Parts: sequence; C-alpha cells; structure tokens
Amino acid sequence: MKYIIINKWQYKDSKPQYTLKEVCEDLEIANKKLKAHELLNDREENIFYIVPFNEDTLLLTDEVA
Repeated sequence: MKYIIINKWQYKDSKPQYTLKEVCEDLEIANKKLKAHELLNDREENIFYIVPFNEDTLLLTDEVA
C-alpha cells in the first residue's frame, strides 16, 4: 500500500488549503518524511497528515483533476 503526505495550511480563521507533499511506498518511510516536513515547517499554521491510499481505487473529481 502507498501513503501520501498531505499538508494542511490554515491561517487563523481563513479557509484551509491542502497540498500533496509526498507519495511514499511504505509507512516507515512516510513517518520519517512526515517528521522531516514537521521539522522544516515548524509553524502553527502547518499540519501534516499521512493518508493510506490504493492507486487502483483512487478517484479524482473534476475539481482535483
């Protein structure tokens, strides 16, 4: 299974913005890269998430595509 690292950036009460940061082949690598992103972007506005996904079932809407 692959894992994606998502960055949620939100300043105070503004609308949050989500950015795909990385695609990782396994959870161990994803955790290491997540920690690196958190160290490099150590601000209250940045939150990082690891999300598992299966490429075979990934569906994109017109907004994303």
